Amino acid sequence: MKTEEVKNRYERQLLRMPNVVGVMSGYKIRGGEKKDELSVVCLVEKKLAKDALMKKELIPGTIQNVSTDVIQVGRLRAFSIDKKARHRPCPMGTSGGHTQVTAGTNGELINDRSTGKVCIGTNNHVGANSNDADIGDPYLQPGVYDGGSYPDDVIGHLLRFVPIVFIDVPGGCGIARFFSCILNLSARIIGSKTRLQPINRALQYNLVDAAMIEVDPQDVKSEIVDIGIPKGTRQGQLDMVVQKSGRTTCHTTEGIITGIDATVGPVSYGPGKYAYFRDQIIISKEGFCAGGDSGSLVLDNEGYAVGKLFAGNETENITIANHIHHYLDLLDANLVIE
Repeated sequence: MKTEEVKNRYERQLLRMPNVVGVMSGYKIRGGEKKDELSVVCLVEKKLAKDALMKKELIPGTIQNVSTDVIQVGRLRAFSIDKKARHRPCPMGTSGGHTQVTAGTNGELINDRSTGKVCIGTNNHVGANSNDADIGDPYLQPGVYDGGSYPDDVIGHLLRFVPIVFIDVPGGCGIARFFSCILNLSARIIGSKTRLQPINRALQYNLVDAAMIEVDPQDVKSEIVDIGIPKGTRQGQLDMVVQKSGRTTCHTTEGIITGIDATVGPVSYGPGKYAYFRDQIIISKEGFCAGGDSGSLVLDNEGYAVGKLFAGNETENITIANHIHHYLDLLDANLVIE
């Protein structure tokens, strides 16, 4: 029987043995020298003396007349990077932001549809300072909060953003505020817990919180840390299991899409800035995102992009994302894929 056949037939049995973390076909090493003899090689965390193991825990010297070998490799772990550090070239899922913003996430690479320019995709409130930036403004990697500074850490410049329509909440009408105060005082006197709050009814809904940063292709990588290169796009569906890689909570998985047509608001963007959004994705899982993860790409378990993360709630048990097709269409961009 060939070495590879033996390896394939017995690998599960070998992997169940204590200390074994891998099985492969390879040349036998004897006395530090590679021999021409192919063997079934067992990778172990640590080589142990025979008397430290029970008989059933010993790797046999041969299996089906094929010799075996043992190589010590230590514990296996997935390699990752410091998402808050400076990287050139920079993978996605890392820290970045406008010079007037603390820090957000570089979500993915996208191409401008008309020019083909390579860009980092993120949120308006990360890359365009919530509408207050000018086209051409510098963008840092890492973001200011993570030590990024101008001009040393400039990785690109704002190419385009979708303006967010903000409203004043509570309502700014003085008459409405006056009468609501009178009525709330009356309610308090009679012991009612009901309270009135005037709001601006002239609601205008947003679809996305989106911006794109033009970069030198040599300064970036299309891989998203812990996920890889997106395979394409898909429509988000109820009960779909999703993942993301962000600057703060890193790689989070097992998020469940519980809404695909949500209207949400007011979403706070700081003092005096509130916005409403419609046709949004709701992802339910505690700890799926936190502050600084804004801009992360949301993907299904097969690596297809479904949404663009931009908000969450204070208890961090729901995450809100734009549908990927709204995000790309309104930016006039294409996702960089395999």
